Amino acid sequence: MSQSGLPFYGLTLTPEDKFRIHQEIFHLVYNSNGGFTHDEVYSMPVFLRYFNIKMLIDQREKENKQSQPNDQPVSTKPISKPNIKKPS
Repeated sequence: MSQSGLPFYGLTLTPEDKFRIHQEIFHLVYNSNGGFTHDEVYSMPVFLRYFNIKMLIDQREKENKQSQPNDQPVSTKPISKPNIKKPS
C-alpha cells in the first residue's frame, strides 16, 4: 500500500493527535447540520478542515452576540419574597 493511501497521508500520530483530529471531525460533522459527512471531513485537506471549523466558530459567536440583549446589565441580586402582613 502506498503512503498516499494511508489515513493522514502516512503521518505518525500520537494518541492525543488522533483524539484531537477525531474530535474536530465529530464537531464539524455534528455542527454543520448535515452539511458534511464523516467521510468528507475525514478526507478533507487539513487547511480546509481548519477553515470550516473557524467559520463555524465565528458563526456561532455571531449568533450568540445577536441573541444577547444589548446594554442590559444582568442582575446578580437575589429576589426576595415580599413581606406582606395579613389584615387582623
